[in-house]
Amino acid sequence: MENKKERKITKETIFLISLIAIIILLDQGLKIGVHMMGETDLISGILSFKISENTKPAYGIGSNSTIMYVLTNIVILGVIFKFMTTQNQFVDRKFKVFLSFILAGGISNTIERIFRGYVTEFLDFGHKLPVFNIADLFVVIGWVAVVATFAVFTVKEWRNKTGENQLEDKDKK
Repeated sequence: MENKKERKITKETIFLISLIAIIILLDQGLKIGVHMMGETDLISGILSFKISENTKPAYGIGSNSTIMYVLTNIVILGVIFKFMTTQNQFVDRKFKVFLSFILAGGISNTIERIFRGYVTEFLDFGHKLPVFNIADLFVVIGWVAVVATFAVFTVKEWRNKTGENQLEDKDKK
């Protein structure tokens, strides 16, 4: 008989799956609500719901091929998911939350692209920012946090290494 690795569903896994589901439901619910309600001025001159149908990938950049966008997104989301599941012991909970933000936003926008052929952008802060949605917000927060985490880790490693080199140089004298 072969020894098969048993995979336990941990509290952390349940938390991350719940987080992803909540973000997807929030984004999809708001998109449906905006379509039903129409454009609305929430805070005069500051924030409004403005329906914009984005047929292009990230922030309107690139081609109009829905199939290519969906396939590319599925590959990227698959890589992130594979990383989270295979490198579980090497990343902390905070980093997994950041990756979950990216997954949730990507999944939500992909779902809408598959069923509508476009992504509904609806949060409009006037001319200060492009119109975006909750999924976009979580993707951006996730990527910024991932990059910041890598930057902090790299600086710490660099400081540790240069500190060790300085101690080695002192020992040689």
